Amino acid sequence: MHNSQSEENLPDNRPRAGLCNATSMVTPQRAQQARESVISAKRIAVITKFRFMGDTVVATPFIGQLRKHLPNAEIDLLAAPCIVDTFANCPHLNRIIPVDMTGVSRWQHGKDLRSLLLQGRYDVAFVLNRSLHCAVTTAISKVPVRIGYANELRRFLMTVPIPYVFDRNEVDCHLDMLRSIGLSADDALPDLWITESERAKVSAALAKFGWSSGATIGLQPGANDPYIREWGAEKFARVAEELRKEVDGDIVLMGGKSELPTIERTEAALLAIPGAKAPINLGGKLGLRDALATIGLCGVWLGNDTGLLHCAVAQRVASIGVFGPNKVVRWGYDAPRHRSIVSFPSVPARDDEAVRRALDAISVDEVLAAAREVMREPRIDAPDLASPLSVPTGAPARAPYYAATLQPAVAASPVRRR
Repeated sequence: MHNSQSEENLPDNRPRAGLCNATSMVTPQRAQQARESVISAKRIAVITKFRFMGDTVVATPFIGQLRKHLPNAEIDLLAAPCIVDTFANCPHLNRIIPVDMTGVSRWQHGKDLRSLLLQGRYDVAFVLNRSLHCAVTTAISKVPVRIGYANELRRFLMTVPIPYVFDRNEVDCHLDMLRSIGLSADDALPDLWITESERAKVSAALAKFGWSSGATIGLQPGANDPYIREWGAEKFARVAEELRKEVDGDIVLMGGKSELPTIERTEAALLAIPGAKAPINLGGKLGLRDALATIGLCGVWLGNDTGLLHCAVAQRVASIGVFGPNKVVRWGYDAPRHRSIVSFPSVPARDDEAVRRALDAISVDEVLAAAREVMREPRIDAPDLASPLSVPTGAPARAPYYAATLQPAVAASPVRRR
């Protein structure tokens, strides 16, 4: 994790991200009972968030290692509708059940979710979704064993409540659910399952735009909540064009229809650079599976804190994610081919203006240097999640975390690099 502020300039009392005690709320007896129930379970539900793709992509290490422990159980995933396509070809799930919250009242959503849980007759539910509403619904659905986070009064609704530490990476928080009941869970990156035929399809489509199979810079300059997530169209354009010249490749612009204004500004900024090559603008033009396959063809991915960044990491594409200070420890990456760039302010970023100032403090040179570094690292084929990826990382990095509204807990250990 690359911090644009030097270690010396950070306050001494800054919190450190580190390993949490996953068993602090679980007695040995309860952990043993839960482990026995999980191992003997015939039907298991995994419930993730129902809105954003990235929230479920980061749960793939948990899903893969759960399957490793339970090769014969039926494991269903209840998630946002887009996950049905995102997780196509996933070998670890029996079913993906879409839960659509669009235009639905909270009461109706709870009723629909309860109906799905009752129909499934699940023995165990792993509730990765941190909403109180989801916990209540799972409890009244009478799933016998409910393993989930203890935040927001959920401790009394889970049979096995797990601490949720806000200055801990989301992947590790999910894996803590397995660790809390005595099942091993090793560090791993997210994963996706893209077929060769899908890659061939998008390769043929890109060729019509003049794309060659050489080095490709994938760029998503937009994001949801642009004011506190987007680094800047013009700055991304400068980084992407410099990289393109160095590798003699192509720039592919991507993002959803809501991001088109930012994508268009980025395209204009690229064309304004003397000698620049026109980018291939695919903004709002691709279906989800085509977008995922296109990302997999890239030599490097540049973007903000978005779901597509997680999809790039899941395909082991060298990646640079630009983050605000309040999200990076939970959602960022720090591995030889995957870097998160952040500027931590000297005081907690408690409002949007402070987050914006932190994003603006990140320089073009810093992102460009990090991109060059990850591109030099050898590409590692995406492993199956049942065989977690481990990488040598050298000295551990310290990653301070500042919550937007809460004082984060202080952890003694340094952040674990993945």
